[in-house]
Amino acid sequence: MQDITRSVVRGLLPRRDADTNKGSFGSVLAVAGSMAYRGAAALCVEGALRGGAGLVYLAAIEPVLQLVLSRTPECCPCGCRTDNTGGIRAQDTAALRAWFADKNTVLLAGPGLGENAGAICGGLLGKKAPWAAAVLDADALNALAAGTLRGPLPEHTILTPHPGEAARLLDTTVGEIQADREQAVRQLADEYHCVAVLKGSGTLITAPGEPVWRNTTGNAGLAKGGSGDILAGMMAGILSAGWRQGHTALEAALTAVWLHGAAADHCAARRSKTAMLPRDLFEDLGAVLTELES
Repeated sequence: MQDITRSVVRGLLPRRDADTNKGSFGSVLAVAGSMAYRGAAALCVEGALRGGAGLVYLAAIEPVLQLVLSRTPECCPCGCRTDNTGGIRAQDTAALRAWFADKNTVLLAGPGLGENAGAICGGLLGKKAPWAAAVLDADALNALAAGTLRGPLPEHTILTPHPGEAARLLDTTVGEIQADREQAVRQLADEYHCVAVLKGSGTLITAPGEPVWRNTTGNAGLAKGGSGDILAGMMAGILSAGWRQGHTALEAALTAVWLHGAAADHCAARRSKTAMLPRDLFEDLGAVLTELES
């Protein structure tokens, strides 16, 4: 097992050369949010923007778009109709696939999607899906575990389960996952042919045929709803920014997890582990990146 360290991450950060433009850092399509979970979309979109993506689109229902645009007007809205569960109407995914067919975009799907996530993600994925890579989180993982999300995943996919989601993906218990986290993350990567990020204290990351990496940053202040949404967004943004520079999905996952934890450590020193909120991390992420980029 190898540790993710500051020096490792410094070498993996996508470059931001003087002659670049927004097209140099790719695009992310976040498919997120529902009537019940509007904040998840806001947090993952801001995470993707602050992670460095050149453009971030959000496919969501109108009430979610209103909230997100009030916080991050840099986001490009892709309006979707509302189904009877308060989420995105699955039929709208065909238009999204067609619109992004030639954009080489990173798909971020799952945060706050709600109970119809399987149909939504199923419409986005499968054969001839246009995505350069994908980050699947939250409700997308639950749909994958339940079998409502079928078909092959994109070749460069990152899964981001916490222990409960990992237990469902591997048809076991949380106790079994936590008893041998290294084996669990290897099994996730091998069974789903993807980069696996097993969240928790000392988050573990691997890909098929690769060593297991252990994160060295983060604290219990992250144990609040919304932290994972930010991480998923950061991961998609970093992946998008580094894709054209030859960085891999595994490298994006390593970088995002370390930065997310480092921002949390900086934030805890400023606000305390108890009082810090997930949205506070954005200010601290800027401080961490400023130091790394200097």
